[in-house]
Amino acid sequence: MYSISLLQKAVFSSLFWFFCTSIATTAMACEFEIELERSCAEQLEEELMATVPFRVQRNSNFLHLQTQAAALAFPIFHEKTDEDTQPYLVSYLQAVHLAVVWVFEYRGRSVYLVNTQTGLQTQINGFPLLSPDNQRLLVYSEAHSDKENANLLVIYRIRNHKLQAELVLSGDDNRIQPWNPLDVRWVSPDKVEFTRLHYHNGEEEQKLQSLQLQQGKWFLL
Repeated sequence: MYSISLLQKAVFSSLFWFFCTSIATTAMACEFEIELERSCAEQLEEELMATVPFRVQRNSNFLHLQTQAAALAFPIFHEKTDEDTQPYLVSYLQAVHLAVVWVFEYRGRSVYLVNTQTGLQTQINGFPLLSPDNQRLLVYSEAHSDKENANLLVIYRIRNHKLQAELVLSGDDNRIQPWNPLDVRWVSPDKVEFTRLHYHNGEEEQKLQSLQLQQGKWFLL
C-alpha cells in the first residue's frame, strides 16, 4: 500500500498553508484608501455590484448608476489623452446613502459622491471620511512632495441629503510655504486630528494638529 512519509506530509502541509495564506492575502489586499490604485478599484467595484441596494452596470462606454431619482452615467475613455477617464464605484456610505465614484484620469483623479436617494452628484477634492455619528463628512487629499500642489481639508455637514461646507483649510494659504495634511482621522464626532506636513528650504517639518467643534464652529488647535 502506498504511504506518505512524514517529510512529504510536512511539505504538503506547508504548501497548503501557503496556498490558503495567499488567497486570504489577495482577498484582503484591496481597501478603499487615499492612494487607491486602478487594480484595487476594479476589485472593489466588482465586490460592491452584488451588495449595494441600487443598480450598477458597466459597458465599454459608460458606468451607469441607477438612483431612486435618476440614472447617472460616467463616461469611459481609454485613449491616452487629456480626455482619458476610467470611473469606478469604489465605496458606498450606506448610512448617508452616498456612493463614491473614483475617476482615474490622464493627469490625476476626480472623486464624485452620488446620493442614491436624490440623484444629486457632488464632486469633491479628495478622500471622504464619514464621522462616527454619520452627521459630517471630512474630505482631504495628501501630497508627499514639495513639488506637488498643496491640498484642501474640508468638513461638510450632511443635512437633508445635501453637503454644507462648515470648514475649508487650504494648504495653499501661504503660497511661499504650502503645507499638506497627512494621517487625517476622526477622533470623535466633534474632533479631527491630522499631521501638518510642511516643507521649508528643502526640509520636512511635521506638526500634529486638531480641529475641534465648539458651539457650532470649528477651531484649529
